[in-house]
Amino acid sequence: MSFELLSNLQEFLTKAKLSTYCVNAFLSLQNSKELTAKDLSKMSNVPIGRIYEVLDELENKYMIQVNDSRPKTYSTVPLNRAIYNLIIHQTKEDERRSSYLYEQARELESKLYSSKATLKIEPSEIFYSTILEPKRIGKTLIKSIYESREEVLLTGFINEHSVKLLTLATKLIDSINDALDRGVHVKSLLTFEYDHRILSEVQKTEINKIVSVIRKKFAEVGLSIDREGYELKFTLKQFPNSYDVIDKERVFMKLQNPSAVWQIFACLNIVDPPLAVELRKKYLNIWHFDSFS
Repeated sequence: MSFELLSNLQEFLTKAKLSTYCVNAFLSLQNSKELTAKDLSKMSNVPIGRIYEVLDELENKYMIQVNDSRPKTYSTVPLNRAIYNLIIHQTKEDERRSSYLYEQARELESKLYSSKATLKIEPSEIFYSTILEPKRIGKTLIKSIYESREEVLLTGFINEHSVKLLTLATKLIDSINDALDRGVHVKSLLTFEYDHRILSEVQKTEINKIVSVIRKKFAEVGLSIDREGYELKFTLKQFPNSYDVIDKERVFMKLQNPSAVWQIFACLNIVDPPLAVELRKKYLNIWHFDSFS
């Protein structure tokens, strides 16, 4: 291995948060088919009292393999495979760490808002909140769209009130256009109030008419369906819960009002990346395989 390549590899492993002992042991193994822990300790200058701990860490990251011999020996896996395994391991660790921090942040935020301490905090919760007023739900969603950085996935339901409601949704449309201006990708997935039974010809005709009207209405209220970065699709698949996902980290769980079906009755606003990623997968599965435009 050339000096330049060795230096690049050492820099990469350090940036990947491997300890100096782990880096030294791993690089030393690259020049040998297999070594005992004692021999590797001498070659890598890792103290014999730490070498087994270091080897366990490298093995847990699937960067080396243990050979069943007497005495036990250690060898490397293919270098590019070791790098790949390291990235996967560190990514999962970061996700677990992030999930833990968000969970702790939600608990801390709840205590902040229930305490009487005179601390400077946002007017409403950031990490977790339950919103019951339709106007507040709309304002919170719009605010989050304005703050979006990469992606906004929206869901909605279509009924006899949809066209009228689009006319009143100018602030929501403005926030979507602002996101598109900033290079954010926005998807809208609208569902009809049908189940998976085969539709009659009358129902199919009705759906086609509604789709045409909705598309025209979007353009009239200032959101072109042909605009770069924006996509609109329809689905007959009903969501158990309607939800929006923003930047793979924030989820809006929306509950439809049973006595006023054009209205969202309640909303959970949650910052939870693992949940957001899982719901995003479900959303995109419907988007790609169970929707039409």
